[in-house]
Amino acid sequence: MEEIKTGDFVVPGDFLATAEEFVPGDGAYEEDSKIYSSCTGVVLVDVRTKHISVFSSALGPPALKSGDVVVGRVEDVRDQSANIYIGVLRGREDRELPLPNTGTIHVSQVHTSYVKEMHRQFKPGDIVRARVLNARRGPVQLSTASDDLGVIVAACSRCHTLLEREDSKLRCSECGNVEFRKLASDYRQGAL
Repeated sequence: MEEIKTGDFVVPGDFLATAEEFVPGDGAYEEDSKIYSSCTGVVLVDVRTKHISVFSSALGPPALKSGDVVVGRVEDVRDQSANIYIGVLRGREDRELPLPNTGTIHVSQVHTSYVKEMHRQFKPGDIVRARVLNARRGPVQLSTASDDLGVIVAACSRCHTLLEREDSKLRCSECGNVEFRKLASDYRQGAL
């Protein structure tokens, strides 16, 4: 068996050392007097403290930053804001976000023009695409004030059928109900 050294790449279950030589550190565990890797990553052998550790090379959970585009579900609409459950960070690979993943869209950040009624722009259950304004404190501050941002999927508030776009309004093909939202330019065109 080849000796494991600092910088070696290992996967879960790879033998690292014997318990007589080292103590398991982060990313390692002992079983039957042998130390194994508990994750995929790079080995660090500390001969001074006699610890052997594995540091994960996998991508950690993404962290939101200003300018990121996210997709979420409207949970609640108030007079001045809409609360959003953020589900996915858009990018090269769409990534789920760690908890807490809540955001808010303030009435001033809905559209480039003046918005009088927040309840006319969003409804609970709508799926929205928004840009992160500030992620340093909770809830994350979001904006839909761009043509490519806004509601991308909406259901009728009466019968819950998906709404079809007709110019700047939405119509239910089932019950005929007409509703309005702050729509993204590609509403219901498949791209979240």
